[in-house]
Amino acid sequence: MNSWLITGFSFGMFILFIIAFVFIAFVRNAEGRKKSDVFEKLFGKRANRHRLNLLYQRSYVQFQRLPLLRKYIWKIRKRLEVLDSFDEYAIRRQTMNIAFISLSSTTILVLLFCLISRDLLTVFFILFGAVVLNGVMITTFVNRVEDRLLKRSITLYEDTRHQFQRTKNVEEAIYEASLTAPHEAARHGERIYEILTADDQHKALDTYYEVAPNKYYKMFTGFSFLVSEFGDRIVRNSSMYLSAITKLIQDVNYEILRRERLNYLLKGLSTIVVLSVVFIKPIELWAKTYFPVMSDFYSSKLGFFVKVFFFLVVLLCYALIKKLLANDEARYVAKTERVLWEKLLYTKITLLRWVVDRFVPAPHRKAHFQLTVLIKEANSYLTVEWLYVQRLLLSGIILIGTVSMFFYMHSLSIHHVLHDPLRGTGIFGKLGPDELAAAQKNTDFDRSVLAAMEDAAEVTPSSLITLVSTLTQTSSNDSTTIYTANRIYQKYVEIQNEYFKWWELLLCMLLTCVAYFTPLWLLYFQKKIRYMEMQDEVDQFHTMISILAQFERMDVETVLEWMERYSVIFKDPIKNCLNNFSSGQEEALEILGEDVAFEPFVRIVEKLRLAVEKIPLLQAFDDLELTKEYYAEKRKEHFNRLIERKAFWGRIFGLAPSMYLIFLYLVLPMLYLSMTQAGASFEQIQNVQ
Repeated sequence: MNSWLITGFSFGMFILFIIAFVFIAFVRNAEGRKKSDVFEKLFGKRANRHRLNLLYQRSYVQFQRLPLLRKYIWKIRKRLEVLDSFDEYAIRRQTMNIAFISLSSTTILVLLFCLISRDLLTVFFILFGAVVLNGVMITTFVNRVEDRLLKRSITLYEDTRHQFQRTKNVEEAIYEASLTAPHEAARHGERIYEILTADDQHKALDTYYEVAPNKYYKMFTGFSFLVSEFGDRIVRNSSMYLSAITKLIQDVNYEILRRERLNYLLKGLSTIVVLSVVFIKPIELWAKTYFPVMSDFYSSKLGFFVKVFFFLVVLLCYALIKKLLANDEARYVAKTERVLWEKLLYTKITLLRWVVDRFVPAPHRKAHFQLTVLIKEANSYLTVEWLYVQRLLLSGIILIGTVSMFFYMHSLSIHHVLHDPLRGTGIFGKLGPDELAAAQKNTDFDRSVLAAMEDAAEVTPSSLITLVSTLTQTSSNDSTTIYTANRIYQKYVEIQNEYFKWWELLLCMLLTCVAYFTPLWLLYFQKKIRYMEMQDEVDQFHTMISILAQFERMDVETVLEWMERYSVIFKDPIKNCLNNFSSGQEEALEILGEDVAFEPFVRIVEKLRLAVEKIPLLQAFDDLELTKEYYAEKRKEHFNRLIERKAFWGRIFGLAPSMYLIFLYLVLPMLYLSMTQAGASFEQIQNVQ
């Protein structure tokens, strides 16, 4: 009877499904294959999109009222504003979209893993991994928005090129291209059209330069303005404006290809680094289940130290991978806003400020000059004083943390000796219920004996034998009594040895020194990464100068202004050169060449020095056109080497935590303890024989 009911219910549902399908098809095909207005309003994509957008807008307002969430979404919004600062509703929608996805994903993962493991240290690692993973997700989504803007910008540039061939008018070409371009690019196209038709074009242009999403839009806007103001010319049987757009499109394609190859080669490495934290507990449980002797290692001081050091390795590798994978131009832009804890400590605490001043080298010292140059070369937001604030605070935190860790490790070892029944028992497989009960009974007895001897002036094996024989009511010459007393005495010796030793203090001081120099080493690493990017920016300078040199009224100062506006890595030296340009052109360019010790850039500076007085700008850079094929091949070769180098270091940093976890936390301790237990078992067999 039940089977008939189930069959009838299934058949009825199938009929209803067919009727619903026919109804939907009828509605969609009615009135000349046009959608029904009622159906579209209730279930159409536009209606769902409208509801979702309304949810995002209302959620944005509600999140602004909560302090923590307000800071969180503001952090996402600041990164999105750079890409599209003209559409407030679009920024709010994208911000809440990223916030909802990242928060919900990390919350679900945290709850899931916290239900699996109740260990306090593991929960701490999980929370740390969730925070880092949340940052990874935000960066991933923002990079997707950046990549989408770059790809859709090509459509705007190509349509502008096509419309300019038809109309021979820059303003009209950009306007027509904006009508058919994708939404993200169309917004910027409309803004550029407003600039070119504004009453005060120079002011509008400067305003746009401050909010432009990337350097390519700055370049496109600047060239369009120059052609609009001075007119187009035919150079080498080609329009100057069309050639500029072609070179711009080529640069954008290079950038898109660079990002895609980096994402392909290094995709997921930062996630692998973070997720490796989650596998600590499963590996530990598996090892304890099948190799009970591993409980000795995981409960020991060394096991705890290896686990904490693994946390530091994960943190360091994530920071290095984040620097390698940085795509946004702001990775080299100096920040002026200090971290909150820096401002509170250094500006509010007079003692800390006095201590920092004692460590900072005097301005006239060589060390101060070298640190200033290093900070400048790394394009860090720090000053020498704030660098020492970071170094001293980090070393102080590490010193307090390591000393506290060693004290905790000693208490952990004492607790392990007193309460763990599985110390040194077995190599493979679990203990049986009877063996486990016997081991727990021995552990409880040993703990009671040790507690009874806490107030004793002196503890010797003979006194322990006497006490054990009294408690167990056995003879002091009994082998079991002697074995039990020796076991308890060994535990007593281990407990007495658990104190803060001199070499532990030395190790704390060594780790403190490492922490003190870590911010300095990170600056050197950032400088190295920055040096790898220098050639790419010089190649982009070549593209820009080859276009600017075609304008008849172009001079060196204008080229420097364009380079400063377009530059990311060399921005500060070029800005200083422009500030000194009015007092002496030759001297300013000479100082610029001395400030940047990068040969390809120095070669550009030397050509600019020639173009100041001796020869025209076009003649100084005529080799860019004559050898453009060579420069194209050279740029391609540098591009491949840069990607390979970043991929090599990225794989090392990405796989280092996993290799550390497998070998130092599982394989090597297992081999060592297994060999130790095997040797002890072999000695016992020999003694029995």
